[in-house]
Amino acid sequence: MPSLRTLLLVLFLAALALSIVVLFMKKSKPEQDTQSYAKQNPTCDEIKKHSKKNDMMECFLNFESASDFPVNLEGEDTLYIPMAKFIGERFPEEFPLRVRYVSSFPGETIDSVGISGKNINIARGKNSVWRDEKGCKFPGPCPVSPLRDGDSVNAILPGKIIKIEKDSLYNITIYHGENIYSKTGNLKTLSDYAQIGKIITPDFALGFLPNQHIPLDFVEITRNGKRIELNKFIEESW
Repeated sequence: MPSLRTLLLVLFLAALALSIVVLFMKKSKPEQDTQSYAKQNPTCDEIKKHSKKNDMMECFLNFESASDFPVNLEGEDTLYIPMAKFIGERFPEEFPLRVRYVSSFPGETIDSVGISGKNINIARGKNSVWRDEKGCKFPGPCPVSPLRDGDSVNAILPGKIIKIEKDSLYNITIYHGENIYSKTGNLKTLSDYAQIGKIITPDFALGFLPNQHIPLDFVEITRNGKRIELNKFIEESW
């Protein structure tokens, strides 16, 4: 009959062997999952296990030009190809485009989708709209507050200055594209950037207010010929 010491040693070795087997299985599972996922998703250019979610897989697709997009859409294609095509047609300089979608495994329920180009980076969750890296809805305007540094006034969006008027104070009208115009009034003085025909961005100051207590209605927004309040315009874009 084996001694107690021998029995304990056998139990210890058995437990150690079982631990090694479990550890090996845990380490090999991500690789097995990746290989299995790759067989089910042969169109992915690159596949890897999600770094933070063990039940998620990441699929990457690269598109060098518009000719790389599939013609017949099905499955996951219907989630990202229409948006990738939109970007490719509207911003061809963004190629190559890279798509990343994260899905559960083995259920393959889409968790999130992202599309990135040379400058564009947009994403959407399973129940959300496309948004750019600033958090604005895409496609669409991404306005900012016109007030900067106290009494300094900036453009709400990139655009072209098409009119400058002066009564007692200055008014500047900017065309932002997509049938969106803004008219900034009550400017006491203008900046050097405020010139007709000048292409400006929200980083450029248009001018300066006579004081710091003027309400936001000193900026008028017109979209498709209809007036819209600045606060509402900003809220709808986020």
